[in-house]
Amino acid sequence: MLRRVSIALFAALALAAPAGAGTIVVKLAFAPGKLTAAAAPVAATAGRSVRVPVTVADGRGSGKGWTLRVSAARGVTVVGITARCAANSTCTLPTAATTPSGSVVLQATHDTGMGVMNLVVTVAALKSGSPETPLSFSVS
Repeated sequence: MLRRVSIALFAALALAAPAGAGTIVVKLAFAPGKLTAAAAPVAATAGRSVRVPVTVADGRGSGKGWTLRVSAARGVTVVGITARCAANSTCTLPTAATTPSGSVVLQATHDTGMGVMNLVVTVAALKSGSPETPLSFSVS
């Protein structure tokens, strides 16, 4: 009995049509991400400096670098910037091409500033008697 089952099984396997080996074409494309900057609403004030957390995300994959700018009703002075990679991000920290000047906070050189970074931008206190100045950040 076992012999007949074995022979039948072997015959079924031998006579079974081989699996079709067609060609499957899978096309993949790289979809670059965006360049963004996000910061909570904050204002520069007279009498004390303010530290502003800014998240910059460069998912473009081009390594072209970028420029972070601050917009304010009155001129503000950036006195410090620190940067670290965001949690769960593989990043290349930005290397400054120039020192902060005017509205330019940070200009990341070519092949730096890629991935998601957490920056802390320190803005100097405004002159005594100056009204609060809202700050906003943009990147291009």
